[in-house]
Amino acid sequence: MRLFPFESARRGQDELIRDVAECVANGRNLLACAPSGIGKTAATLSPSLEYALENDKTVVFLTPRHSQHMVVVETLRRIGERYGVKIPSVDIIGKRWLCPVKGIEELSTQEFNDYCSTVKKDERCIFYNRTREGGELTHEAEALVKKILNSHPLHAEELKQLCKGFCPYEIFLEVAKQSRVITCDYYHIFSPIRRIFLKRINRELDDLIIIVDEAHNLPERIRKILSSQISTTSLAYALKEARLFGFDEVARRVSEIRSVLKSLAKRKLAEKHESYVAKHEFVEQLSDIDSTVVEFEDAAICVRERRKRSYIGNVGSFLSKWCESDEGYARIIAKKVVRDRENVVLKRVCLDPSLISGDVLSDAHSAILISATLTPLKMYYEVLGLDSIEKETLCKKYTSPFPRTNRLNLIVPTVTTKFTNRTLENYERIAENIINICKAVPGNVAAYFPSYEMCGTLANVIRDKLSALNVHRRILVEKPEMNKEQKSEMYRTVLESSDVLLLGCQSGSFSEGVDFISNSLRCVIVVGLSLAQPDLETKALIEYYDRKFSRGWSYAYIYPAVHRALQTAGRCIRSERDRGVIVFMDFRFLWKNYRAAFPVDFDFSVSENPEREIERFFRRTI
Repeated sequence: MRLFPFESARRGQDELIRDVAECVANGRNLLACAPSGIGKTAATLSPSLEYALENDKTVVFLTPRHSQHMVVVETLRRIGERYGVKIPSVDIIGKRWLCPVKGIEELSTQEFNDYCSTVKKDERCIFYNRTREGGELTHEAEALVKKILNSHPLHAEELKQLCKGFCPYEIFLEVAKQSRVITCDYYHIFSPIRRIFLKRINRELDDLIIIVDEAHNLPERIRKILSSQISTTSLAYALKEARLFGFDEVARRVSEIRSVLKSLAKRKLAEKHESYVAKHEFVEQLSDIDSTVVEFEDAAICVRERRKRSYIGNVGSFLSKWCESDEGYARIIAKKVVRDRENVVLKRVCLDPSLISGDVLSDAHSAILISATLTPLKMYYEVLGLDSIEKETLCKKYTSPFPRTNRLNLIVPTVTTKFTNRTLENYERIAENIINICKAVPGNVAAYFPSYEMCGTLANVIRDKLSALNVHRRILVEKPEMNKEQKSEMYRTVLESSDVLLLGCQSGSFSEGVDFISNSLRCVIVVGLSLAQPDLETKALIEYYDRKFSRGWSYAYIYPAVHRALQTAGRCIRSERDRGVIVFMDFRFLWKNYRAAFPVDFDFSVSENPEREIERFFRRTI
């Protein structure tokens, strides 16, 4: 176990290390369901790095959130300090988040990429011009790259501070060319931008050992990356933009597209709010799509010389994608009311993540996909396309390194968040259960709900009841509009307190990828199931997985909701010394088809009065 950053491995972690080492050495893939707290970062990174150093490979560690990059950087620092080795590495976040140009954060990824390409081409970016001259690094930029490579591993924010006055992304790419470990987002590898990214860092896929952290997120993330849409609102902005810049022909064509979309909505949405639509139903009414796309892009370049965003460019990009293949996609037209205005949306929705993941997982030297909720493993094996590639994949579940006696798992069957049961009476019961649990727990409690709306509603009910009972709990409520500083402050409050009731959302910022260290959460309550909206997109996904795997309902609807619940539950026990309670508050957690997505060693007790068992549990363990 050379390059392992700690004195010894945990139980179960040593087995994972051996499997990673064997798979990497033999060019195989590993699909690993490993419980929270096993030490996934160290277990996957250390054997992969050792092989990479000895065989001229590069480890690319992918995470879905910026906050998770720090764990990788800290692990690399520990390895370097423990073994006295210098590990060339770089932590790359999205190009848009690195850009020092003011106001850039308001753009979408596509809008930013288009703007960046335009200003670089026209030599109007002062940061790029100071970094490169004639395509080559300036002397100042070269010196900065050397300085970074000679330092210990740095987090992206630390690197960005060093790059003041330069284009951070260009500096990061130069560092990446000489790095053995590159930490970045899924987007850099599992999107069409992959080819450009790899070319810029002088790598091929078979040069890479890819580690995918929180891999249960990968299918949905790829589908979002490959999906696109326009609306009557975005077309109105494009029309206004065309008229403002004097593009009369572009304005005429945008107006034509908007009229066609409205006419299509009138036919397809006369008695419903959404409908499937065929490719030809939209494009056959438009004149010369190919020349329209070219003309829109030319106009967008002119717009970006004056402003950062081009709505015309967005429309052109959508038209180009709309004309591509139907395979693995659904096309949907929907009508929504926003601020008392009707908005028609036309979407090309990706259903099949293997359109991207299949090639990546086949061509990479080795891929390690790991998460605590890759259950059942067969689903991810099929959905990501591992079943259709020649490279062998090891699929394996690992046991928790923590004593089972440190954790109490309860199901409360007296409430539910089923849509038909979302009544004030049911909410009152949920609030009463949460309050009774709080009274029984000697420390912080977190309760997570299927949506921010329900979270806000229950927060008010809980506050009123706590006040009436004269029970003190410091209530913190997660909100979707919170910025990074507000989230950090809320996180610190939980770590520094012992009387907090944190109310959050499943799949929110505090339910996944955040480490509540030092047993700062003594109890996690998972309230209900975060099931997908029963809209046409969900229906299309169910039908597609039914055709492909004969498991549509499970793969597209039930299992993803259970995975969100399990990820949320994982915030409670973070080390072998932690003791805590996990409460699943919904009778559906007892249903066989939902329980199939739970780990086989996840034992439950069923209780209508959970506070009694919780009191007994903490009396035994305090």
